[in-house]
Amino acid sequence: MTAQSAVTQIKDTQPQIAEALLSCMVRRDGGLTACSVQSETPAELGVGKAALSMASQFQVDLMGPDGKSRAGSFIDVPVRIRIR
Repeated sequence: MTAQSAVTQIKDTQPQIAEALLSCMVRRDGGLTACSVQSETPAELGVGKAALSMASQFQVDLMGPDGKSRAGSFIDVPVRIRIR
């Protein structure tokens, strides 16, 4: 393979979207803890593991849509990763 054909191959590759759905408990400060992977697509890319490694950096609004505090409750956290 020449350098030019390698560049062409990379250019022609469409970015892939990988998704994971986490279930996490909301801490009192809005951070997330006790996360687990509920689903991931495609499974062979390890996006669930990557999402888990990022979850400790996520912050959520403590007030839910019903006006009640989410602290101590579990929420679903969708994560989308664009892979080039």
